[in-house]
Amino acid sequence: MNPEESGAKEIVGLDPWGLKRIEKLLVALEGVGSLKIVPDGHGGIDEIHVLSASELGPKQIVRNIESALLAEFGLQVDHRKISIARVRGPEISRAIEDDAATAAAAVEVAVAPKERRLVLKGLHIERTAGQRMTCRVEIENEGTVLTGEAEGPDFEKGRLDVAAAAVLEALQQCCDEEIHLSLQGVSRLDSLGRSFVVSIVGAAEGRRGITLAGIAHITDSPEEAAVLSCLQATNRWLAER
Repeated sequence: MNPEESGAKEIVGLDPWGLKRIEKLLVALEGVGSLKIVPDGHGGIDEIHVLSASELGPKQIVRNIESALLAEFGLQVDHRKISIARVRGPEISRAIEDDAATAAAAVEVAVAPKERRLVLKGLHIERTAGQRMTCRVEIENEGTVLTGEAEGPDFEKGRLDVAAAAVLEALQQCCDEEIHLSLQGVSRLDSLGRSFVVSIVGAAEGRRGITLAGIAHITDSPEEAAVLSCLQATNRWLAER
């Protein structure tokens, strides 16, 4: 950042990383429903996660965020640090803004049991020495149980990543050789006293790629919600393959 661009320095002095002012600016942008900003600890931004039900394309929302931060605060944020999770239907977005309890019900409606092909059967977490953890996930696919396992650091964000990675490993077993699933991002989202986990999954079939997003209300544990959000993101797409 150019030393003459004092906007970032100015907002840092107001509150930790100026997050309140940044959030107020971003939620006013078209296509931004709820969001979470992760500071990098050095006066900058490490991640921005946005939940949107807008018809506006994800690339346009990212460009709007980049432009707004640069114009208002002199902050340059790499577009790769901005993730957009799109929910199905505007009713879910309105529910999250107006009534978090209704939002959780709407998310369940989005993947009704009769449409479900992949079902969570078991989630096992084991903590080991050195602040490490192992997560094993069991997914039922048309009567067959698929198992996926992943290991990683034992802290809040790390546990979400590990749980999501484990379920994607299990899902990969029911995919054709041309299909590849990859985790692009997973984050906890707190709104109106309720907590959700949003997952973004990259799905590639041959040379064709698509970004899938899912959201799950935290009822038991954040790790379980991470698994369920990945299932919601991939369920319909995999069912059509």
